Amino acid sequence: MVELISCKFEGSKTMERQNERFSASLINHITWDTNDSGEFLDVDVKLNLSLEIHTLPFTMLPVSAVEGPGNLMMQALLDRLVPLLLRQLLQDYDKWIKQQLH
Repeated sequence: MVELISCKFEGSKTMERQNERFSASLINHITWDTNDSGEFLDVDVKLNLSLEIHTLPFTMLPVSAVEGPGNLMMQALLDRLVPLLLRQLLQDYDKWIKQQLH
């Protein structure tokens, strides 16, 4: 299990002030499984984000106009990051196995 412990914005003062209006939680369960096709990793990611939007022009838009694109952006980010995480886990596991054999 991989769990998000903390998350914050860094950059300009305006960006860093968003930390007061932002929260995130993530739990990523990764399990090893087998079926008729062979062995595989099963990944289940649960991501919850909360961001209070208080700046123009976003406050003038309906919530769905901000939420929809935001959800698409986060899904695209997860679609990119989860395979990278799995690749790194497999590399680390391979390295660990090789160290155990020596």
